[in-house]
Amino acid sequence: MKGSHANRKATDEEMTYATQVIQEAYPEYEIVWGSHGDYGGHRAPRDHTLAFRLRDKWGKYHSNVIWVAPEWLSSITVGWVKKKVGRGTSDKARSRRK
Repeated sequence: MKGSHANRKATDEEMTYATQVIQEAYPEYEIVWGSHGDYGGHRAPRDHTLAFRLRDKWGKYHSNVIWVAPEWLSSITVGWVKKKVGRGTSDKARSRRK
């Protein structure tokens, strides 16, 4: 890295581990990885932040965009993935403010 402020890129090992964990959490879905520019760069916390969505075999997405910083990829768990995916994709009706 050029300096301490430089954004780190994910390694192949980190990507492989994260993919395995996500597949374990949601084996029925395909993982669609994206990055800063793929899902609206202004929404990413920083340049090298990665994101994923879950898609079924018919092409329908079953999650919002989940952002993951490269340095956290090797520490994600099945529980973390389920929590993040579940937080943004509830099938329950949302209450309206009056």
